[in-house]
Amino acid sequence: MTQLILAISGSRQANLPPATLRRMVGPGLMVAVGYMDPGNWATDIAGGAGFGYRLLAVVVFASVLAMGFQVLVARLALATGEDLASLTRRHLPTPLAKVAWLAGEAAILATALAELVGGGIALKLLLGLPLPLGVVLTAIGTISVLAVSRLRSGAHEQLVSALVAVVALAFLLLLVKIGPDWGAAAQGVAQTGTALADPKGLMIALGIVGATLMPHNLYLHGSEIARRAQGLDDAARIDALRVTRNDTLVSLTLAMAINGAIMIVAAASFAGGANVSSLDGAYSAMRDQLGPLAAIAFGVALYAAGQSSAITGVMAGSALTRGFRGDAGSERLRGIMTRLAAVSIALAFMAWRGVGDPDGLLVLSQVVLGLALPFAVVPLTWLACRGTLMGCLALSGFAKAALIAATTLIVLLDLYLVAACF
Repeated sequence: MTQLILAISGSRQANLPPATLRRMVGPGLMVAVGYMDPGNWATDIAGGAGFGYRLLAVVVFASVLAMGFQVLVARLALATGEDLASLTRRHLPTPLAKVAWLAGEAAILATALAELVGGGIALKLLLGLPLPLGVVLTAIGTISVLAVSRLRSGAHEQLVSALVAVVALAFLLLLVKIGPDWGAAAQGVAQTGTALADPKGLMIALGIVGATLMPHNLYLHGSEIARRAQGLDDAARIDALRVTRNDTLVSLTLAMAINGAIMIVAAASFAGGANVSSLDGAYSAMRDQLGPLAAIAFGVALYAAGQSSAITGVMAGSALTRGFRGDAGSERLRGIMTRLAAVSIALAFMAWRGVGDPDGLLVLSQVVLGLALPFAVVPLTWLACRGTLMGCLALSGFAKAALIAATTLIVLLDLYLVAACF
């Protein structure tokens, strides 16, 4: 992946030494895993099962929108040498900065909840474990992986890369097994409007957008870029932006392809047939229609997606605390506390609603993310539009207008989604 991105960026960047070039590659993949967490799976499967291929264009639209904001937060970090959290703390009024911090913490907790529930569902499907036990074991697994990864420099990125490879390979095998009708897929994309005209289709489409761009990814990306860009002069930052942009676009294109594959698998397997409204139902229908090996591949990919997102979620939490408080504290302790809180919420929800509706927890996590997103996107837009802050990487007038329009659209879509859920 590193060599591919460097080749795309140009084999030589005059103002960047080779070691710095390689160091600027990697943050894109770290944030890309957040775009294929169990919350994305739930919306992609619901869209494919309910509307066939007609919401594929929404997956592409949401991914492109997310690419734009991730490149923007990386640009901001390169221009200022600081991450989004620390800039928000320094430049916004203290009350607003504290609200943004609380919203970010809520997003981290909601993401952890989705990851634990997704992992618990995967263990239930693969091993027949009770869902509460699966959630607890998933949390223990995440903490264990983080503890082991601390023993080697760069182990986080290597683990995430391996888990993403598992997810990609699983869905490649599923696509080969299913053999989708690509002509029908193309026709479905052309019929996106008919799906959006259906109130249920519109809600799923909004869910796809809301599950794609997440606040913690913005904080994590900015933090990683700012850390790696320390000491660069203006000329080197311009070169670094080219590498960082390509790193982000290649990584998020991979995430978009996986999300598209999830929807294609659901559309080819379930549309017009089995009534699939949950991850559990998708697994059962896949086992019945495609055989046990396909179902196992689905379950393994679900667990790998949840664990990869969990690793980056802990890192995002540390970045958030470091930026808003000025002290990262113990990453391992923070990961443990976040998982304990998420496990407590999950177990309390199951005690209240029973274990038969784990997908309800995934919906809850996406609602929280929708509420938190404007508190990250609006400060990002405000900061990025300040020419004196951006310096040599300042945005053009057209870019500012497009950014403000995209931010307004994101906020309106998320507010509509949240309002519709209550």
